[in-house]
Amino acid sequence: MATKNALKEKMSKNTDNILGCLESEDSNFYKISELRKTHNLCINNKYIYQNTTFKTFEAFLKEQGVFKKKVTLDFSAKKYTRYFLSEPNIYELALSINSEVFLSHYTAVHLHNLTNNIPKTIFVNLEKSKPLKSTPKKVLEQKEIDKAMYLPPRISSNLVVYGIYTVNLLSSKYSNALGIISKEINGQKLRLTNIERTLIDITVSPHYCGGTYEVLNVYKKAKGKFSPEKLRDMLQKLDYIYPFHQCIGFFMDKAGYPEKDLKLFEGMGIQYKFFVQRELRADERKFDERWRLFYPEFF
Repeated sequence: MATKNALKEKMSKNTDNILGCLESEDSNFYKISELRKTHNLCINNKYIYQNTTFKTFEAFLKEQGVFKKKVTLDFSAKKYTRYFLSEPNIYELALSINSEVFLSHYTAVHLHNLTNNIPKTIFVNLEKSKPLKSTPKKVLEQKEIDKAMYLPPRISSNLVVYGIYTVNLLSSKYSNALGIISKEINGQKLRLTNIERTLIDITVSPHYCGGTYEVLNVYKKAKGKFSPEKLRDMLQKLDYIYPFHQCIGFFMDKAGYPEKDLKLFEGMGIQYKFFVQRELRADERKFDERWRLFYPEFF
């Protein structure tokens, strides 16, 4: 078995060969699986000794300046280790999780300049796999809506803290990347929801946007910056069981949108009494007759 000094000497002599084994990537990081693959390849090609541990190999690559920073995102569901070639910003870090993830909710709101706030929670989203078969849409009953809306919202605990930020990895229903775009922001291409999809997401989950009053503020800032027709069509494709179009119409109404925009969502049908948010007690809510919607009394 080679000694520690012999291991280092062997790697030093084969530096060019070792670095040549690294797969060329356009991104700013390597996954740990990629470095482990390189480690095994170098052993097979006899560029390093058989007993060279991955930890020793990792330290050698760092000394050679291959990567500047190692980050481990230890979510409750899964751990992700990334080796960055240069210091990543928080969005780059979040998007390094998976090539299919995208920034959403309050993070997308901020990146579209639809809030004056600078959220410290970064919402990154990964769609679920496509269902093997479609299931018939459930017929709603008012008592079921009432029961569901009195319950607290489901809040993701799949998160990690990184510096002053919290990265929250969400899992959304399959949509075939509906409304997901690539947008250049401050010289960096970011994968995120467009404005229409963002407005839908924060309407469905206002707790991921600072609450319903902040959602209303977002609708005010978004006026004239998106297509209400495109939003309606996108909402229909997402095919939610609950009538979120009533909430969207309500927010637009409160934000002073033109009547023609309101009729797009009113035309989708106002069949049920619904709620703009969950856990609204009877003594802290008002009722909007047009949208048949319960909303907080402070609106």
